[in-house]
Amino acid sequence: APFARMSSARRRRGTAPAADGDSAAPQPGGGKAAGSKTAVDGVTVGWWLAAAGLGALLMSVLGQRWFMAPATPVVYGYRLVRRYSHDPTSFTQGLLWANGSLYESTGLYGRSLLRELRLREDGGMEVLREVKLKRSQFGEGLAYVGHELRMLLWQKPDVLRFDAQAGPGGHLSIKQTRMKTPLSDGWGLVMAPGALLATDSGPDVFHLDPSTLELKSTVRVRDAGRPVEMINELEMVDGELWANVYGTDCIARIDPLSGAVHGWVDLTGMLDWEKATMDAGAADRTPPDVMNGIAWDPESRRLFVTGKLWPTLFEIEVVPHPTATLEEARERCIPSTNL
Repeated sequence: APFARMSSARRRRGTAPAADGDSAAPQPGGGKAAGSKTAVDGVTVGWWLAAAGLGALLMSVLGQRWFMAPATPVVYGYRLVRRYSHDPTSFTQGLLWANGSLYESTGLYGRSLLRELRLREDGGMEVLREVKLKRSQFGEGLAYVGHELRMLLWQKPDVLRFDAQAGPGGHLSIKQTRMKTPLSDGWGLVMAPGALLATDSGPDVFHLDPSTLELKSTVRVRDAGRPVEMINELEMVDGELWANVYGTDCIARIDPLSGAVHGWVDLTGMLDWEKATMDAGAADRTPPDVMNGIAWDPESRRLFVTGKLWPTLFEIEVVPHPTATLEEARERCIPSTNL
C-alpha cells in the first residue's frame, strides 16, 4: 500500500505499549491461540455420516482443520511474546516465513527490495540476502509459490519472480521472466490451497490460478454485510485468511471462500509511537508509518507482525479480548472510506 502517514489520533498514542509477556489486556485462560479453531463435536453419528463426504471435500479444498465459523466475529487482543530488531528504513509491504527464514518485500521508489532475514536468539535480525528492485518499481505483497517467491508491484499488473533457497548455502535471485495478473494494482498476496490470493486496495480478494494467474473467482470481504475496504498484506493461518486493514492497527480474520469476517485482532498499543517517532527524528529518519506485515511459522506456531518503517518486529500470541466489544472493534478496524 502507498506511503501515507497516520495522524496521532489514528495511532491512538494514549495506549501504552505492552511489555514482553504481557497482554494488551488480561488473558483469559492460556495456551497459544493464534489460528485456533472451534472443533466440531456433539453431533450425532447420523449427521456425521451424512456430512462426511462434504467435509472431506471442504478439507481437501481448504487444507485446514474442520471448524465451525462463529455466528458473529470474535474480538481478539494479543500477548507480546518477544521483540526483534527491524530495519526502520524498511517500508514493509510483504512478510512471510518459509524454510526457517523470514522474507520481506519493501516499497517506495528507489528503495524497494526483497530480503531474506534470520532471527537471532539475542533479538537481533540478520540480513542473509537481498535483491534490489529497479528505481521505477514500487514493491508490494509477497508470496511463496512452489519453489519461488513472487512479488506484486504497486499500481501495475506485473508480478516479479525470484529463485529462492533459504539458509546457509542458499540463494536469492530475480528471474528474467515475469507474470501479469488481471488486476491494475497490487497490494497483498498469499498462497492458499489451490489458489493465489491477491488484493488491489479495495474490499475484494481475488483468487488467481497459481500457474497462469488467470482469475478464478472474487470474494468481497464483509462484516455483517458491510464491505471492509483496503484489505492489505495477507497471510494464511490454519486455513483462515488473515489481513492487515490499511490505516488501522487491526488484522481481519477472514473465510477465504466466502469473504466473511470471522474475527478482529486489535493490536492497539503494540508500538510505542512516541518513542519510535522521537528516535526517528534523532536519527534523521522518516518516522514510522502504518502497521503492515504478518508472517506465520506453522511448524513452531509463531506469529510475527510489524509495520512500515517500524524499528521492531513483534512475535505475539492472539488471545480473546476481555474488554473490547464487537462494535468498538468495528469502529476501530473498518475504514469509513477508501483512499
